[in-house]
Formats: sequence, structure tokens, C-alpha cells
Amino acid sequence: MKRTASLRRQNRGFTLVELCTAAGICATLVSQAVPALTQMRQQQALRAQAEALATDLRLARSEAVRAGESVFFRISGKGANACYVLHTGTRNDCDCSGGQASCQAADSHVIKAVWLTQGLAASLRSNAETLQFQQRQGLVTQTGSIELKLDSGVAVRQVVAITGRVRSCAPGGQLAGMPRCA
Repeated sequence: MKRTASLRRQNRGFTLVELCTAAGICATLVSQAVPALTQMRQQQALRAQAEALATDLRLARSEAVRAGESVFFRISGKGANACYVLHTGTRNDCDCSGGQASCQAADSHVIKAVWLTQGLAASLRSNAETLQFQQRQGLVTQTGSIELKLDSGVAVRQVVAITGRVRSCAPGGQLAGMPRCA
């Protein structure tokens, strides 16, 4: 009896082989989880940037109605260096591509300027450089769609209807929880 109890005390713990096996399994799991977490973080940042873009489009519409004058939504720059500016005055008078929003004419005023988040590997594209929100009912003279796209190919598109209303969708349905673009 004493012999069995002393053997049990000596066999407590893990062997070196068991510890190495457990460490290998943990390392494999972590190496598979890190890229998935990075991708999820980028997609969340894309969603946040896309929602801010949709909010700014709605702001342009409401400012046009509130102020009683046309508000322009203009995209400047290309790809990851893109920015957009909301302004009053004349079409294409204000720009933000130089790192600072500025207007050429004295009667033009910047309402808001936004640059893409530096940590987000995304690009901004649109089928229309400038959208004009009219003072009457917030209508848009040229409809358009603005797409924010990650380098991985996942994108969010903001579609602006003639009524000035904005809807978000995901081209190809690549982003979970967001409707697929028609």
C-alpha cells in the first residue's frame, strides 16, 4: 500500500512530450486565429468608415434644405489618398486633395472635409466626382454610388438616389449582415 501511494506521488504532472504536444496545438490554433481576427478588425473599420460616409451624405442633404442653398459633395484624390469635402458655393470650387480643405472663391465655404483613415487599407471610388444636393427637398441633380473597398476586395457601396436618400449595400454580398447590391 505504501509503495502504490509513493508511485502516485512520483507520477504527478506532465511529461516533456505532453507539454510539447500541447504547446504545438496552441501555436497552431493561434496562428490560424490571428489572420481571422485581423480581417474581422479591418471589416469593422470598413463598416465604421462606410457609416460615417453615409452620415455625411445625409448631412449634405439636410444642410441643403436647412440653409436654402445647394450643397456639394465632392470626392478628391485617388485610392487610399482620397478625401471628400462638403461645401457650398459653386460646383468643384472646393478641394481637399492637398491635405487641407480649401476653396477658390470667397462665396464658397467648406462644411466638412474627411480623409480616409490611415490605418485602413482601403480606397474610395465613385461614378460621379461631385453630387449636388439641391436646396429644395434635398434632391440630387446627379445620382451616384460611392464605394469604399479594402485591399482584400471586401467593399461597401453607398448608393444615392435622385431623392437624396442613401442606402448601403455590399457588392457580391461579401460583408455579413449587409444587403447584397442589386
